[in-house]
This record gives sequence, structure tokens and C-alpha cells, in this order.
Amino acid sequence: MSSGRILVVDDEKEILVSCRKILERAGYEVSTATEALEALNLLKASRFDLFFVDLKMPGLSGMDALTLARTIDPSLMIVMFTAYARLETAVEAVKRGAFDYLAKPFTSEQLCQAAEQAIKHKRLVEQPPAADVWFDRILGKSEAMQKLFGTLQKVMRSNANILVLGETGTGKELFARTIHEHSLRRHKSFVAVDCAALPENLLESELFGHEKGAFTGADRSKLGLLELAHSGTLFLDEIGELSPSLQAKLLRTLQERELRRVGGDKVVPVDIRVIAATSRNLRAEIASKNFREELYYRLNVVAVQLPALRDRREDIPLLANHFLRMFACQHQRPVNSLSAEATEFFLTYEWPGNVRELQNVIQHAVLLSDGESVECSDLPDYLQVKCSFDLSFQSMREKQAEAVEKSFLVELLSRHRGNVSEAAAEARMTRKMVYRLLQKFAIDVEEFRQT
Repeated sequence: MSSGRILVVDDEKEILVSCRKILERAGYEVSTATEALEALNLLKASRFDLFFVDLKMPGLSGMDALTLARTIDPSLMIVMFTAYARLETAVEAVKRGAFDYLAKPFTSEQLCQAAEQAIKHKRLVEQPPAADVWFDRILGKSEAMQKLFGTLQKVMRSNANILVLGETGTGKELFARTIHEHSLRRHKSFVAVDCAALPENLLESELFGHEKGAFTGADRSKLGLLELAHSGTLFLDEIGELSPSLQAKLLRTLQERELRRVGGDKVVPVDIRVIAATSRNLRAEIASKNFREELYYRLNVVAVQLPALRDRREDIPLLANHFLRMFACQHQRPVNSLSAEATEFFLTYEWPGNVRELQNVIQHAVLLSDGESVECSDLPDYLQVKCSFDLSFQSMREKQAEAVEKSFLVELLSRHRGNVSEAAAEARMTRKMVYRLLQKFAIDVEEFRQT
């Protein structure tokens, strides 16, 4: 087994060849790319532990690649290559989330040391809190998540199409990637498509590809994402947003296992496993004639419902602390815990954005925290007011409850002239419970015996 998976992008091919040889001799599995967009596509298709990226490249810059790579895989470690003259920019890259930088020219020892330190740090951050709360990168100890892990075990090695249901932010793409990475197709591409992100005419070309001259601006033939996913997995996010015409064309492709590019006559065979996801009620969409029933059943061989975060509250501290460790490491911040007040608020908040919202909130708090603990004052503005109000209201409610409890106890003891046994019997409490309340409210029972 390799010591880790590394991706290197640099427009100088000699550097790529040298890095590959050095790192492979050190026991790493290495992939290379000569431009940033190519590297980002590799990051989307497969998981890597470490990304070495050159700061200055033609086209998309290393700094832009850093930002985009963070959105693809927030846990990815990134080390920037830079010339001596650009050290200040490299330091800025570290501030924006890079783990480290290497000044060119660097030695073999420096390259290996940077790789070792970055991957060691990643392993430390990802150290699971307990073996029974993790399934690959999916975290949860709640009953709902344990049930979900059981479903994963059953479906991941099959070739069946899967329909993933759940609210926005529940982790549908992460779930799909996990299935792919444990499937028999894991050595082939994982291609993700957001069906809601593009208009119909562009989405058709993206999915099915096009031939040269198919439409204005089509100056060359282009492979579609369906072809790129051949022998691998195609993830169709927000499948309910597909137009009726694209639904029909996709259905035919899945039935016949072949496609025609836009503007072409040639039949292209495709072998893909589809994992589709939606936050919509597709049965209701079928009833409204907005979604094809045949496509629904083609996609829904196995349906999986991802729980909302509010329905798995016992997982919130687990997830929050995991994100805290991850972002503290990425941004090199000293934050290492959540305050009791922040944790209490997290457990009561409804989290309409689900896990994605929690992740964003934690990253914001880690960046803005002035100490080692995340406080309510470190949260985004829209949550600070609510956090303060909720905690104040809860404190007021607890004080009112204690006042009622104390008043009841005083009245009870007065009525029984300090006889604890009789008071306990009337209140249907044990003597031990009465004595605990007396201690809590610093009440001297002798005062009632003397009246």
C-alpha cells in the first residue's frame, strides 16, 4: 500500500517527471497534470491526500486552483510551489488555506519532507473519535446514521442505480462518492453533474457531448459527461430539475446503454452506474406530470433517505468538533474546542442548511475566534442574535422553574411543620429528593419546625 495519494500540477514537464520519480520512490502514489483545470478534474474524479500546485501557471493560476480545490475537498492538504521572488504571495496562499510552500529550486529531501509533514498532519486531523461512528468520510453515531451505514454496506459493491433523497446540505454527493469509492467501479471516473446549474441547451451538450458544427460556436467535437463516466459512476445531482426532453433522452440512454452526441448520427455505447439525488418529492412531480415515471423507476432501484441534521441531533457535537479540528489545521488557528454555550445552542438550533450550514458556521467561527474556544460571539451575525436570545430565554426559563420549585417546597414544608417524611409523601417524592432540594436552595428545615 502507498503512504498516500499525491497530485502534482506544474506547467514545467521536467519538474513533473522529477517529482513523480522522487515521490514514488518514497512510497507515494502520484498523479500529475500540466495545467490547473486538468488537476481540478482529477480532484473531482478521485480522492487525494496532498496537492502540490505551482503558483504561476498559464491560464488558471495556482492561487485560483487553491481556492477551487478547497471547495472540491476541504480536507485536502495543499503545498504551493513558488519561485524565490514570489515568497510573499506564497505566504498569502498559506494564510488562505495552503498547508505550506516550497521555494524553487527545491531538493529531493525538501519535497519528501513537505509531503511527509502534510500527510502526517492530515492523518492526525482525520483520526476518528471512535471506530463505530465512521463510514469512510461519513460521520455519525445516531440510530439513523447507523442504519444508513448498514445500507451502504449492502449496496456499494453492486451495479444497481441508486436514488439519494434528502434536503439540501445533507451530504448527498459525499454519500454518492463514498459508494463509488467502495464499488467495483472505483478505479474508473466519478463524474458529478449539477442538473440545476445549467440551462437546458448547455446541459444537453454537457451530458451527451456534441459534434463539430452542431450549433453556433461548436468549432470542435466534444465528449459528454456520460461518455467520460463510461465504466464508472455518474452522479446526477438535483435530477428533478431536468427538462422533460432531457429526461426522455436520458431514459433512452439508460435503457439502450448507448447515446448519440448532439448533432451526430454515430451510436456510442456507454456503461455507467447512475446515482441520482434530489431534494424534491419525485412522486409528487410524477403526479404533476413534471417527471417521467419510467425514468423514476429506472433510477430508483434502491432509494436511500438521508436524515436532516435536526433529526440526528446527537451527531451535532461529533460533526462540529470534527470540522473544528479540520479547519483549525487548514487555517493554522489555535482553536481546539467549542464553548458550553455554543454547544448548547448548536443542539437546539434547527439547522435548515443541514451539515453544509454547520460546516460553514464552524469555518467562520474558527477564522474569527480570538481564543482557543469557539464562543457564540464568533458565530455569523445571523446566528449571534439568535444564540444570545435562545440562551437568555433558556436561562430565564430555568430561573423561573427554580423559583416555582422553591416556592412549592417552602409551602409544602410549612404545611407539614418541617416533617420531611410527610412532605415527601404528599409530593410523591423520596426523602432523599427532598433533602437534595433543601441543599440546593439552602433551606434550613428547622425553621419550619419552630413555627
